[in-house]
Amino acid sequence: MMHRSHILQLQPSQIEEVSELAANALISDPVFSYLTPDDPKLRFQALTWLTSRLMAYCIQYGYTHTTSDLQGVAVWLPPSGEFSSYPLQQLKIVLQLQLYKLPVKVGWNRLARWLNVLYAIEKAQQQDMGESPYWDLGLMVVHPDSQGQGIGTRLLQPILLRARDEGLPCSVVTATELAVRFYQKNGFKVTRKQPIAADKPSFWILKRHP
Repeated sequence: MMHRSHILQLQPSQIEEVSELAANALISDPVFSYLTPDDPKLRFQALTWLTSRLMAYCIQYGYTHTTSDLQGVAVWLPPSGEFSSYPLQQLKIVLQLQLYKLPVKVGWNRLARWLNVLYAIEKAQQQDMGESPYWDLGLMVVHPDSQGQGIGTRLLQPILLRARDEGLPCSVVTATELAVRFYQKNGFKVTRKQPIAADKPSFWILKRHP
């Protein structure tokens, strides 16, 4: 009989372990491969740092969920309407995510790539999602040994149900066709596929209506 783990809010003490899970899951992601060092060890370190900072930021709002056996994680960015004083909030995000350390973590030769990719994704999401608030799925991974058991779908449910009740759409950006198919099964529809740069990997934006 398959053990069915429970979906719980991620705790600060679990971030280190879950960020390593996320880094392993993303190490072959085409976009992150473009954005992080070629050396596997350095790439793993960079991805562990990036995902841990994202979790540490989102965990304060209670929008980060994992399983009782730490086999997956879903990290959501809340609707912009929850923030007051946008410029101050942006500064808070930069400080809490420690984005000023990004060049050191991924290499100065990757900084221009990061700026270009972040700008392209932000511009595309603004075009596809409009100016109204929406829930943004910043990260969702499941351990390879636990995939195909419905864990990913259950990790999404707390915020998908909340978004439905609030009448708000959800958005996710991903870089693999496998992930696209997973999100489509969970009610998302592709709004675009776009290369991050000429002759470089593409990203997809998917939207889920409430």
